[in-house]
Amino acid sequence: MIRLYGHSMLVVNGELVIDPHDGGSIGLPPPEVERVKYVLITHDHYDHNAYQGLISEEVKMSLEGEFAFDGYKVRATKVNHDREGGKRRGKTSMYEIKYEGITLLHMGDVGEIPRESILKSFSPDVLAIPVGGLVTIDGKEAAELVKILNPDIVIPLHYWVKGLLLPLDPPDQFLYEINYQQIKGKEIDENNLKKYIFLL
Repeated sequence: MIRLYGHSMLVVNGELVIDPHDGGSIGLPPPEVERVKYVLITHDHYDHNAYQGLISEEVKMSLEGEFAFDGYKVRATKVNHDREGGKRRGKTSMYEIKYEGITLLHMGDVGEIPRESILKSFSPDVLAIPVGGLVTIDGKEAAELVKILNPDIVIPLHYWVKGLLLPLDPPDQFLYEINYQQIKGKEIDENNLKKYIFLL
């Protein structure tokens, strides 16, 4: 089960959180999460790294390479957070997480379409991808990546919603480009769905 908490924050099986935010600093409600086992952070920016508000066993940030814990196999790949080789905003990690027969790819704050050699190595069932532009890829670029990676489930990340203090684009352009059925809700049963986009 994947639970959505807005912006780029996901919780897998109630125990693994990716890119936690604190709510208030970005204008969203505080996430109702207090205790998890593991925290993965794609990069050290304030809207992704609020692990201090969580009780956890382990926190890992800005990783590259492979590791495993408690049934999760993780492959971390560094990509640019901008279109200038990382010179403006540095790098972000993409996390491929394999668990219970599912492959989840969280693309962090990827700022450009990664090289073909990187994309060919991924085949996600669930793709969490930024779509809001400005500091990440935009809706059209995200749609292009969805067509390349062909996941069953897409979770748009890092886009404008009412109250958000960051000047990002809403997901409209992305949704226009992608021909998946849309569902609104906070929880995803990733085992039984095909070609769905999940929005809060």
